[in-house]
Amino acid sequence: MFIIVGTKGNLKWISGVFQAEDVAKQYMDLIPDELKVYQEFIQIENITYPFYIIERQESLFRFLGKDEVISLFDHTEVSEDEDEVHFNIYTVDSDYRPKKPGTDYMGALRHDHVTNEFIEMYREEGTEFLNRRRVL
Repeated sequence: MFIIVGTKGNLKWISGVFQAEDVAKQYMDLIPDELKVYQEFIQIENITYPFYIIERQESLFRFLGKDEVISLFDHTEVSEDEDEVHFNIYTVDSDYRPKKPGTDYMGALRHDHVTNEFIEMYREEGTEFLNRRRVL
């Protein structure tokens, strides 16, 4: 999988996800020069669609398969802060490219904000809850 990651200061976003390297490079060429300086072209081995992007506030993106996501949910504990978002999870099941190359349109990807309530529902219902929420 070929992924274009944008980083500018504390901001981070996924600018594109591609199965084919040549398509990813063609898309990278469409990114305006003023945005291109913030982009990094990375390759993730041994991952296929669907896969999941995990976004935590202070860390890099993680790219996980289904089994790794289930393990992540199994090991995420509720916190004392009821408003805490433990992480955001994005489900990627095909190539992703924003309409404006190099920009942040990650909100268009199917995603969930994983809160204590989300974790508690997962504890009660297991993967059926993730299926119903269209995470898996």
